[in-house]
Amino acid sequence: MFHKCKAVFFISLCLIIACLSSMGPAFYTDESEDSDLIVDGVFEEKFQDDFWDRGWQKLILFGNPEGNYYSLNRKRLSLELPSTQTSVVLTNPNVNFSDVMVEATFENILSNVASYAVICRYSEDGWYELRVNISGPEAGSFKLSKYDFYLKEQYKNPYVLLHKGMDRIFSVDIKLGLNVKNKLGLLCKGDEIKAYINDKEQFPIKNGKITDDQFEEGSVGFSAQTYGEGLAKIDIVKFSAKEVQ
Repeated sequence: MFHKCKAVFFISLCLIIACLSSMGPAFYTDESEDSDLIVDGVFEEKFQDDFWDRGWQKLILFGNPEGNYYSLNRKRLSLELPSTQTSVVLTNPNVNFSDVMVEATFENILSNVASYAVICRYSEDGWYELRVNISGPEAGSFKLSKYDFYLKEQYKNPYVLLHKGMDRIFSVDIKLGLNVKNKLGLLCKGDEIKAYINDKEQFPIKNGKITDDQFEEGSVGFSAQTYGEGLAKIDIVKFSAKEVQ
């Protein structure tokens, strides 16, 4: 009887090990398997039916964590945000860069008070972002900042402005109105952070440059926000990330 039980236990153990081995990829993903997303140092998102299968992930900073804010159509991603304060972030952990130029073109379909942003070097520590206000009292302004998850854990404001002393910077390069597009560019190279709006470099600090060395590498992405004063529909029509030397 003892030997029979021992044999059954051994067979069961082998089956469990074989099962876990077959499930290996579910616990660990080798980035090399997704290297085909980056071609010659460039990642470009086409917003086709395989969008979510390519590795995009959602983070809800404010709002309903189960909210279905996303829809794919006409080779673009539409973000439909409610009137309550909502902030959604989308990043692709399969696309990682250190020195990178991230570009995205957004279209303001409908909004009362809203903004959108491009993101670089996203990781479990935080990220850098260029955010543009496209409606509301701050419309026509932008800010460069970093999001620090450690500060959030300390119950502090996780957003840290990279241009200290200025809450926001107004720019004539930002186009306002409904069904109007803006192209945002965020360059993260070494410890230097640069902002571009409709292909024109912005200079938040006169005769100076913005530097920060907290985040060295990470994934790329974009985000959109409403502030509790009306609905918003924002489309992302183009997105790309390019390695820079």
